[in-house]
Amino acid sequence: FYHPVLMKLRGIPPLQTFAPLKSILPCDFHLLNLRSIQSQQQDPHSPSPYTAMILHRLALDCGFEAQNLGFNCTTTQGQLSVSGLFKNLDLQLLQPMSLTLMHAGTPLANDSTISLDPMEISAFKLKLR
Repeated sequence: FYHPVLMKLRGIPPLQTFAPLKSILPCDFHLLNLRSIQSQQQDPHSPSPYTAMILHRLALDCGFEAQNLGFNCTTTQGQLSVSGLFKNLDLQLLQPMSLTLMHAGTPLANDSTISLDPMEISAFKLKLR
């Protein structure tokens, strides 16, 4: 139903691109998922102001760039500032969550820098405005 060829034949306009990040992430970070969290209100179809962000820090060996193999890797040693990550959106809540998003940790300051160890996966609840 949503294949681009079928959409064109049926006259359905193409979906717009959504690119919320200001810049690319450091090469050792991978954004696994960025999605809305279902509303806890009585109407499950009402929009939620919260977003789930799941990050994975890879275990890259950046020594390869010295050999000029075309792999240019710059890392932040596992540090990431979430407040400056999104364009045109202000961070109002930064809360660590379990990977299932069922258990919440203590909210962090909005300007906090999160830290992930190599091969660590972490989930966060965000409120962006």
